[in-house]
Amino acid sequence: MSAASWLAGVRHLVFDWNGTLIDDIDLAVASVNRCCARFGAEPVTRERYRREFGFPIAEFYGRLGFDFKRHPFADIVAVYLEHFDAHVARCPMHDGVAELLELAAARGIGASVLSASQSNVLLRTLDAKRLLGSFQHVVGLDHTHASGKLDEAWALQSRLALPPADTLFIGDTLHDCEVARQVGWRALLVETGHQDRARLDDGDAPVCASLAELLPALSAPAAAGEPT
Repeated sequence: MSAASWLAGVRHLVFDWNGTLIDDIDLAVASVNRCCARFGAEPVTRERYRREFGFPIAEFYGRLGFDFKRHPFADIVAVYLEHFDAHVARCPMHDGVAELLELAAARGIGASVLSASQSNVLLRTLDAKRLLGSFQHVVGLDHTHASGKLDEAWALQSRLALPPADTLFIGDTLHDCEVARQVGWRALLVETGHQDRARLDDGDAPVCASLAELLPALSAPAAAGEPT
C-alpha cells in the first residue's frame, strides 16, 4: 500500500509524540537503566527495550525483572521521570516532522498530538521545539499511571467533530494501533520508535520506515474533492 493510499481522504492527523515525532529512544533506555541500577534489575540494551516495550508500562517493567513487592511501581516511575523529563527537550525531532506538518497545513489537513506523556512536560517540550502552534489539540496525561491513552483518545475524538474514519493516527507502538481501532480512526505505524519492526508487524496497521515516507504524497497536487 502506498503513502498516497494511507492519506487518501484524511482530514486530520493525530500523532503520538514519544518515538513518533521526537527521537527519544536513547533517553528512554538510559532512564530505564537508571531504574535498573536503583532497584536491582539487569540493565537493558536498546534492542531489548524495543523488543519488550509496551502498555501497560507496569507489565513492561515486570518483563524486565522489576519486583513490585519490593519496589512499588510508582517509585520506579518517579525515578524514570526524574531523568527523562529533565532531558527530553534535548532530544532531536525525527526527520521530516517540520516538513510534514507544513505540507499537511497547506493541504488543509489538521494535526493534533495524543501522548502518554504528562501534559505539562509535553507542552513544555513542544514549546521548546517551536512546534506548539502547529497543532490544533495537544492531549497528554494528568497522571503517572502509564496505563495507556484510550480515554484521552475518546475525548480528543469528541473535540475533533469529524467522522472517526477521516482521522489517521500515526504512532510507533501496537498500543497506538489498538487505540485507533477502538476509536474508529485509521492507523499508521512508524518503525523509528519504541517498538521494533517485528513487533509492529503483529498489528493490523500498515508500517512505514519513517515519517519522511509521507512527504511525497503530501507534496503531490491535491486530488479533486480533497480538502485544501
